[in-house]
Amino acid sequence: MDQVIETSKSVLSWEYSFLVFVAVLGVIQVAAANSGLKGLLFAPGAVRIRFWPFRRRWTLTSIHFSYLFAAVTVLPALGFFFVWNSHNATGIIQGSEQAGLFVLSTAAGGIFSLFASSFINQWRLQSNKTRAQGLEALKEVTWYQAVWRRWVRNSNES
Repeated sequence: MDQVIETSKSVLSWEYSFLVFVAVLGVIQVAAANSGLKGLLFAPGAVRIRFWPFRRRWTLTSIHFSYLFAAVTVLPALGFFFVWNSHNATGIIQGSEQAGLFVLSTAAGGIFSLFASSFINQWRLQSNKTRAQGLEALKEVTWYQAVWRRWVRNSNES
């Protein structure tokens, strides 16, 4: 017997927002890895994974880790969007609400990625003295360091 589970509109909205947020994190990591923006990566260096039962170690570069991260985040979120109606038999989100949730979730994912990567990499990328500005600066420093150098240091020098 198939049971239909009633899902409230607010639960659907939260699920949709969370899935978009997670997918955005994965997409940003792949884009940053392909562009060489170490300041935006969650793992800018080599990541070592040790498989205990097999006594093997794998070393992943930043681009491989970003692809793995994207596969773990984007693919399940995308898959869930395709089975949305079978999971939520009676719930729908209106188009305008869905557009608003998409924009808010995308912005939240971008902002979270900026702050999380700055926090994770604050010690690794601290000694770089790059003079690059804009996105080029994120190849050597974190977002927070780039903003700090651009606005705080320049205002103190003048």
